[in-house]
Amino acid sequence: MENEEIVSRSAKNAKGSKNNNRNKKNKWLVPLVGILICLALIFTGGLFYFQSHFFITAKANGVDVSFLNAKAAKERLEKLNKTEDVIIKVNGQENKIELPEKYEITEEYLKQNISGRDIKLPINENYKTELQNKLNALEFDAGTPSQDARIEKVDGKYQIIAEQIGTTVDKEALIKQVLSDVENNKGTYVYDVKDFYQKPAVTKDDKGLQDKLAVLSKKENKQITLDINNEKLTLTKEELQSFINDNGDVDAAKVYAWVEQTNQKYGSIFKPIIFKNVHGVTMKYKNNGSYGWDINMPQTRDLIVNALNSDKETEEIKVPIDGDVNQSNTVDKDYVEIDLNDQKMYFFKNGAKVVETDVITGRYNKGTATVPGFHTILYKDTDTKLEGQMLDGSKYSVPVKYWMPLKSYGGVVTQIGIHDADYKAEYFGNKEAYKTNFGSNGCINTPGDAVAQIFNGAYAGMPVIIYGHIYDDAPGEFDKPVDYGEPA
Repeated sequence: MENEEIVSRSAKNAKGSKNNNRNKKNKWLVPLVGILICLALIFTGGLFYFQSHFFITAKANGVDVSFLNAKAAKERLEKLNKTEDVIIKVNGQENKIELPEKYEITEEYLKQNISGRDIKLPINENYKTELQNKLNALEFDAGTPSQDARIEKVDGKYQIIAEQIGTTVDKEALIKQVLSDVENNKGTYVYDVKDFYQKPAVTKDDKGLQDKLAVLSKKENKQITLDINNEKLTLTKEELQSFINDNGDVDAAKVYAWVEQTNQKYGSIFKPIIFKNVHGVTMKYKNNGSYGWDINMPQTRDLIVNALNSDKETEEIKVPIDGDVNQSNTVDKDYVEIDLNDQKMYFFKNGAKVVETDVITGRYNKGTATVPGFHTILYKDTDTKLEGQMLDGSKYSVPVKYWMPLKSYGGVVTQIGIHDADYKAEYFGNKEAYKTNFGSNGCINTPGDAVAQIFNGAYAGMPVIIYGHIYDDAPGEFDKPVDYGEPA
């Protein structure tokens, strides 16, 4: 019996526990359903509300328009188009420019973008144009232009001269800054033109300028020595500087001009000829420009340019030479000497007289004279014919066995030369023959056997010195370079 009661009591307790659990569930279910219903109502209401109002995080051009309808948002956004001035200060004077309306703010546009979070208002189409036209209308004094930093030679040394800021207004930069500030709604638009003076394009700290100075310093401090026919010449710092242009580059034309001047100083072809004639008189004559040697200027220019541009600090240049360095300006070895006064010609070989002969020179007229001065034999030729025209218009054609034309002062090929003229044999020795029709057209007419000896011992470039004053009083004008020489 006792066991049955215990079982009955347990069954009752279990039933009671089930009822309690059911009651607890019902207790929480009702509020939950209520909350869900409320949320649904709020969401539905929110959907309806935000169809005509901006969302909580909405902004238009940075202005908060959350929870506002289109009309209220338009009123708040009107401050973006508030009347403002751009103030340009010039020497304490203020120039005011009223800003045009920047944005087109309409309820229709705001309604169309009511669901937006970051709205961009449309710009007034004429806004930028109007503002820019007003700014462009501003006028400023020309001012002093700014100067870029530059390299100059100061006290014989290249240095960087610092930039200088002038007083010329960079109007374009000013306008650009104003437009940018207004575009970004900076809010305060006051500008002093001093802040917009044109800035130098190159400053003293410019790397290109610094590199250029380093290159210039290296070039101007090089040690370059020229060996000119065994004579040493070291280029000075000033000379090296003169070769460098404003860009820091070696100017080949300036180098060539210097080489040209140096050639005039060192080249023997530019130095006078010293000559002692058979009468013991020593005279000085102008070099005809082909006797001796001179510097090969194009090659020397290139060698100097390359040396300046090289990485070497020290360099010696063997200057290339044109001509014969063995030809002395004192002529006393191999030469032909023609004495116009005595109508004589002498040929010397290795300082010894080999030939002495009578000659007949140019007809007595300065236009057909055998001109005094220093000459050289241009070339040698045999069995040729000389043709030309005399002053009276008559033509001549003379066959010759030996022909040696001369090159005269200034490198002029005068068509005057030494040749045989045996058809005048009976007149050789007559010192007045040149005054007759037997006088030549400027050539030195010579007996055949004598000219043969000279021809065999002569060579191209050999000196021919002609002197005398027999044509001083002759009629006409000299048409060829004349040099009487001067006492040495």
